[in-house]
Amino acid sequence: MSTDRPYRSTLREERAEETRRRIRSAAHDLFAEVGFTETTIVRIADRAGVAPQTVYAVFGSKGGIVAAMIEAAEESADYATRIGEMLAEEDPHRQLQLFVTWIRRLFETGGDVFRAALQAKHDPDVAPLAERGDANRREGTRKLVGLWAAKGVLRNGLNPEDAAERLWLLTSVEQYFKAIDGLGWNGDEYEEWLGGLLDRELLEPQP
Repeated sequence: MSTDRPYRSTLREERAEETRRRIRSAAHDLFAEVGFTETTIVRIADRAGVAPQTVYAVFGSKGGIVAAMIEAAEESADYATRIGEMLAEEDPHRQLQLFVTWIRRLFETGGDVFRAALQAKHDPDVAPLAERGDANRREGTRKLVGLWAAKGVLRNGLNPEDAAERLWLLTSVEQYFKAIDGLGWNGDEYEEWLGGLLDRELLEPQP
């Protein structure tokens, strides 16, 4: 019985992952250099050193590449660990600050990706991704606000749905780019502003 099949299978998987990485890296660089519209599958393939058919076979479309890049950005921002830290934190004010810190890290890590997604928000391949991302983020803000509502720490007169909407609105990537690109803020200034604003908007003052 042959013993080299697992080795060959592993080698194929490693080569396939390397091809995915090269394509994703090529697309990332091109999105940053020339924008989403000017980045074609042919240019991505040429930069990655593969055939255009390979790009289609691996990702399906530019939208598929963007989706993979956003997923990679979330992994780089350590989503699972950060969410665990937030849920384990008992103090709502500290919990909110952990959320703001993670939002900043996500947008910094995936800045070029999110810029490309915003440029392509009307593209038929990308629009569903943006809608799904917004829906997921809105659901996440509802869950976080629900924890605060259960503890009775929401600002007086603010209902959970309104609080979740404000949290969703103010933590959008568009707001981040307006601060960083439009106003020239750095990451620390953005995080300090956002954290302070959300704390005042959403939570009762600390004793």
